[in-house]
Amino acid sequence: MTWDNPNEVAKRHAFGADAVAWAMTALLLPAVAGCAHLTSEVGHPLPAKPASLHVAQSHLQDVLRTVGPPSRVSEASPGFALLYEYNGVEEIQLGFSINVAVLRFFKFVGAKSWLEHQAWLMVFDEKGVLQAWGEEHWRRTLGRGAAAQFLVTVSSLVDSSQVRRPSPQHSWGKSLLAPLPRSLNYTHSPDNPSAAMEQTLAPTAVGQRALEMTPPPRRFPKKK
Repeated sequence: MTWDNPNEVAKRHAFGADAVAWAMTALLLPAVAGCAHLTSEVGHPLPAKPASLHVAQSHLQDVLRTVGPPSRVSEASPGFALLYEYNGVEEIQLGFSINVAVLRFFKFVGAKSWLEHQAWLMVFDEKGVLQAWGEEHWRRTLGRGAAAQFLVTVSSLVDSSQVRRPSPQHSWGKSLLAPLPRSLNYTHSPDNPSAAMEQTLAPTAVGQRALEMTPPPRRFPKKK
């Protein structure tokens, strides 16, 4: 039986560790990493509640002068309601490319997105006096995504079509040309300014909208 010299054993272990480190470095050297920050806003961020506005005292003119026009308007017997809404999408992408053959023309990207939501619901009586004021403000994860893209391409990887849904007043004039289920339900639809109030993030296939047989949106509206 032969015994290895302890010094020789230590040298071999050190050489093995160095070899692993060099191998990892050789693998990482051809890769180039990078990140991207994408933002998208629907509406304007809401400020802190103005001290000049008070329930049962402030008038519609005071609200419009202080805050500006609302996102939506609806009847609310015996008066009306205003909805102020803001949705901000923030997406962080982390990607890398490998400087090997054809792969150098692609980047491999992973993304995570967050949604910040702010909303005010203000109810007025028939004289235009503010009677109630509700507030909602939260931030949460919207989703994750991954893809392989060309190096010159930067696009969102998380589906935020629900946030980007157009406001209903953009299609009021087309309501009579909608498919039959939607036309029959228009009197009671949240898109009708005399029927109800609905936030942008509300699903399109439940509640009163279930009668319209409208599937949830899955793609961004086409740009014109």
